[in-house]
Amino acid sequence: MIQLIDVKKIYKTEFYEVYALNGITMEIKKGEFVAIMGPSGSGKSTLLNMIGCLDKPTSGEVIINGVETSKLNDKQLTELRRDAIGFIFQQYNLIPTLTALENVELPMIFKGMSKQERERRAKELLKLVGIEEVANRRPLELSGGQQQRVAIARALANNPPILLCDEPTGNLDTKSGEAVMQIIKELNEKEGVTVVLVTHDPSLSEYAERTVRIRDGVVDVP
Repeated sequence: MIQLIDVKKIYKTEFYEVYALNGITMEIKKGEFVAIMGPSGSGKSTLLNMIGCLDKPTSGEVIINGVETSKLNDKQLTELRRDAIGFIFQQYNLIPTLTALENVELPMIFKGMSKQERERRAKELLKLVGIEEVANRRPLELSGGQQQRVAIARALANNPPILLCDEPTGNLDTKSGEAVMQIIKELNEKEGVTVVLVTHDPSLSEYAERTVRIRDGVVDVP
């Protein structure tokens, strides 16, 4: 489902080059739950941005569902992200003026779903993550754990086969973090969603089937 072949990402300044990724090759199969771990500055988030088509590699290939993403134009990349990839970040990135229900509906608006269909699915998803009772509240009226559950529901709006999680419990207390991780784990086990989790927390990697460690932009082979 996800392949990276000799992927490099180089940031150039006037005086030097920084290799954020320096030849990453890896494969993630359909339905896997993979944790990507490494120290701060190791390239974890850059790698996730490559998989999520939020950035393009300087060289190498990123293949999602058999499609080599560097060959796609901006419109095609947007459609790939919209239809195939759900994103969950440490910062919830909810729109403060919208209710929880409206935040979940947003990706479906971009896909052109009818209002009736959007509302039905958004309510289903809020129920799935256990917070249907806060559907009409705005983000500032919710706890951190509730906001992250809304973010998970929004990530699932268009039924993506891939879920990318960047430190999803970083702003949560231990109990809320465990609840969020359990939801993500169940999505993987029961719905077959492919999960890629970036974290520096060893306890989160225990939810994954496999852990890939990177250091200085390369896979750290023990």
